[in-house]
Amino acid sequence: MKKIMIAAILLISAITTAQKSLFENISTTDQYTEYRAVVDTDKDGVYEIGDRQFVVKFELKTLSTGEGYSITAIVDKGDKKGKTSTIDVVEGNFTCKGYPYESVIRSTSNKDGIVAIGDYVFFLKGVSEEGTSYTSIDDVYIKEGASVENNDGKQKKAEKKKKLSFKDKLKKLKSGGVVIKANYGSEHKALQSQNLRKLITDYLVAMKAKQDARTAKEKQSDKNILKSRDAIVLKAKEAKAAEKAKRDAEWADAKRYNDSVKATPEWQDLQRRKEQNERNYQGAKSKNTVTLRNNSGRAIYVGTSGSRNPGTKINAGSTASWSCSQDAYIQIITKSGGSNAYSSTSQKVYSKNSGCGKTINVN
Repeated sequence: MKKIMIAAILLISAITTAQKSLFENISTTDQYTEYRAVVDTDKDGVYEIGDRQFVVKFELKTLSTGEGYSITAIVDKGDKKGKTSTIDVVEGNFTCKGYPYESVIRSTSNKDGIVAIGDYVFFLKGVSEEGTSYTSIDDVYIKEGASVENNDGKQKKAEKKKKLSFKDKLKKLKSGGVVIKANYGSEHKALQSQNLRKLITDYLVAMKAKQDARTAKEKQSDKNILKSRDAIVLKAKEAKAAEKAKRDAEWADAKRYNDSVKATPEWQDLQRRKEQNERNYQGAKSKNTVTLRNNSGRAIYVGTSGSRNPGTKINAGSTASWSCSQDAYIQIITKSGGSNAYSSTSQKVYSKNSGCGKTINVN
């Protein structure tokens, strides 16, 4: 009878631990080891857990009302020590509901999610909207000193089969058929021997049942999260509006200053002199050029004597400027090797220095 009672207590304890909420399950004092490439090749729920990556600690943030909303993984060893990655429900693109029995934080963009069960933190892909299923496991974090017992509280049994990852198969091929597998310790081995599909799904379903049975008071926790999100959004809008108002005020001050400068006699005299200089420049320029108007009814090219380069094109009815000090001749265009060749004719349409500043008609 005593053994039966102990077994029952152990079972109840294991179930209670497994059904703690997301933020309750994550330790902020223990180290966790990250493993990537968690693959269930045979689709039987038993996963091959890939190579070890970083050792991290988790940092949690909660609202003043007690709800957890932010999880940060901080690398705690190696050359990447101090590097962080944060999932934030209040300020980020993530959702979490069902407080105080929250079970998963889900991305609003790609349906990835994070779940914590006992000594493990799982990053999942394809988390359903109701939070009771997923498609695959991306990464897993195993707590240092994690239990090496199965979910039912009993000492784990030997694995029924040895599963080889693609990487292990390559190693086996290169080593002549001898399997060389990395030993990541008892915590890694214990988790790899479990049916993770069942472990995670059972947890999500059990927590969803608790969420559905919440009291009105418990449901207030979800509203606290939403209020905090709304407050952040409102604060961001107010900050944006304040920044715009500041820019508008600066522009208005700058305009007032510029207008006051432009109203001074000194500014107006400077503008007058600039305009006079432009008129003088244009007047001097017109004395050095002649305007040729094409009245021939077709486009023409005008070049200097003997020129074989393309001259100035003047479309029918249009005009073009020409140097007052140069003679102008009509050019003819012929084909030479697939391209145009230009040559000046003897037909002079303008004699140098004869029409500076004037308009000459070309018929």
